[in-house]
Amino acid sequence: MLVSINHTQTMRDRARISEATNEASLAIIALNNENADKTAIEQNRKMALNYINYFVYQKISDDLVEDADASINIEYNKNTKVYSIAYKQKVDSLTSSKDKGKVGELNQSMIVSNKTESYGNTKKFDRYDSFDIAFISDFSGSATCQYGDTGCNDYSPQNGNSDQQRLQYMKQAIANIINNFQGHSEIKFALVPYDIGVPVQQDTKNLAGGDSYGCSVMYKLKSPYDKVDYNFWANKNIAYARWSNLKESGGMSEGYLDYDYLGKYANTVTYYLDYFNYRYYSQIIGPAKGLNNDSALERSGLCRNRHQAEVLNMGTARYACGENSPDYPLRPENRKIIESQYGKVVQLYDYMFSGKYSDVHYSFANTRTVDVQGTIDALFSGIKSNTITFNRPISPTVSDFSPFFGMCQSPLYSNNIMSEKVINLPTNHRRFLEASKHIGTFKAVPHLVPFSKNGNHNSDLLNYIQNGNWQPGGGTDTITALLRTVPVMANGSANNKMMIIITDGKDDAGADILRDNFLDEGVCQAITAGLTSATNKNNGYIERAANTATIHYIKLDPNAVNLTTDEQYTQVYGKWFTKCMNGNREYLHEARDYQSLFDTMIKIIQTETGNFVNKDESNQ
Repeated sequence: MLVSINHTQTMRDRARISEATNEASLAIIALNNENADKTAIEQNRKMALNYINYFVYQKISDDLVEDADASINIEYNKNTKVYSIAYKQKVDSLTSSKDKGKVGELNQSMIVSNKTESYGNTKKFDRYDSFDIAFISDFSGSATCQYGDTGCNDYSPQNGNSDQQRLQYMKQAIANIINNFQGHSEIKFALVPYDIGVPVQQDTKNLAGGDSYGCSVMYKLKSPYDKVDYNFWANKNIAYARWSNLKESGGMSEGYLDYDYLGKYANTVTYYLDYFNYRYYSQIIGPAKGLNNDSALERSGLCRNRHQAEVLNMGTARYACGENSPDYPLRPENRKIIESQYGKVVQLYDYMFSGKYSDVHYSFANTRTVDVQGTIDALFSGIKSNTITFNRPISPTVSDFSPFFGMCQSPLYSNNIMSEKVINLPTNHRRFLEASKHIGTFKAVPHLVPFSKNGNHNSDLLNYIQNGNWQPGGGTDTITALLRTVPVMANGSANNKMMIIITDGKDDAGADILRDNFLDEGVCQAITAGLTSATNKNNGYIERAANTATIHYIKLDPNAVNLTTDEQYTQVYGKWFTKCMNGNREYLHEARDYQSLFDTMIKIIQTETGNFVNKDESNQ
């Protein structure tokens, strides 16, 4: 009977230890540190001990190494991704013989272990639900900086070996991520490149036969800027210097918005609109097509000789070019647009480029013009009405041909319309001539690539990224990119939505203020809640109400260190941590170089879980 009692107790102890090792192995696989070093091994050992002490009666000290009554061994097989725990412990018998040392005595204690073949073994499996994942990628000029140049925040293609630029390792990491998940049809990727605005592909060709491209943002603008036709004005010259001088000299008592430009200076208004339209044809499009003088332009039919003198007071340029284009400024049907909107565009230009407003950056969507709360309130219901896209003139970044020349510059750099060489040329004439060489072969890269139902979508995106000769350029406006990603995510059909911002974290002065205004008002929460909203689905604002929607922020920082306190996270990430992520560190990441960036993105995307296995079946 005593033998039977003790045997029963031993079986109970073994069952408890086996269950303890099972639960411990699940906890350890959640950590998934792969026994990488002494710290990881110690972490796993302590985790296992916590579970074992919970299950067994006799508590085991944390100093197992010197404890002769117990031992533990935790192994990790990299090939099979199996964690195994072997644990044994000396346990006391419930009963023992009174006659010590005699034959047939009952031992007072014995060693009990888990059944190592079937208990304490867990295998790591990668499980994937359907995901729509958008890479919101910083293509501003600072992406030319090298890995380790902590002080660099400027454009220069001479910032060392191009293979060591932030852009190149970001591009490589994104491409390798997409390639890594090629076999998972349930995961789709989108690319949202940005500088100040998001470049988008247009279906039309430019005047010299190459691609054209657009610049896109998504905001609800305050009155009266919500009534501006931005596409119409994108290739116009508004003679800002004339109006600025007039105002400074006291000749304009009204503000820019209210001045009667056409009533007092109609010829000046129309002449500048017309003359710089002719200049674009004669300085850029003509040379791009081999038409190097006015007579050649006239013979080609691009321009028409109107009169013999180039005189401002005549109100028109000597040559009228592109008269058949719907946005030709002096078409009669466009006069109402000029009358009602001219002053608004002059005021926008003053905000962006006068230097009088420290809280404004080089975008017409800025702290003075954007309705922050209105944008958030209509984040999904106003996707169509609040998405503003204009055809970006292809020219060096001067005000001659566009009041919005500060926006969406990265395709210009990728096509050598802008470069260090162009910037250092002594005159605009030389810059235009150099740019004209690349208009006919212009490619709209980089540009936004949304999700699609095409079965080869990921492969096409991968080819686009790998074969694209991209160069960054322009400023940094991250909140514009995040907002412009909302329509992209709304059109995705996966169960889960994930937005991954990849940036060096240095928004332009003014753009940083607009960003913080949005973060303060809960824009991140509005985005994620909206993407999971059944109401938005029922209203037709989104394709599918997702189960989850998350925003991750990766900062490219060659000096990245392990952050341990909320104060450190606040210092590094600002309101992305305190407001967007609500103090949750899980969604904030730092990457020092290609490998850390790649590993970070894999960790974000990959959902990890573990299943119990028998050790001899772990290869299956």
